Amino acid sequence: MRVTLTPSLFAMRQKSEPGSHLARRMIAALIVCGGRWVTRREMRERFGLSDRECRLGRAAAHGRIIYGQAGYRLLKDATPDEIRRCLSVTCAMINSLQREYRALARRAHGVLAGREQSQ
Repeated sequence: MRVTLTPSLFAMRQKSEPGSHLARRMIAALIVCGGRWVTRREMRERFGLSDRECRLGRAAAHGRIIYGQAGYRLLKDATPDEIRRCLSVTCAMINSLQREYRALARRAHGVLAGREQSQ
């Protein structure tokens, strides 16, 4: 007799990306707000999304939400200048993190190689 094992329906469900439910909540909130900029404060007070949840949701939205000093906005509702500004800020953040990484890697090299003690 041959026994065939079938995976359970639960195991067959595709795992969702961390933050994807937050991305859906943010996109829904931004649609409700009619395409305008929505502040972090409004996201928290009106929609119950913390700053951390907003950051995770925006990252999981795969470029559908832009951010800036004014808060969050759907990419499809943003002007070309707003999109350029968001891209510029993101690029500056990447450059800053790269500088920080290089400085840390230089200092950590001796410690990781066992030649120096961390202080």
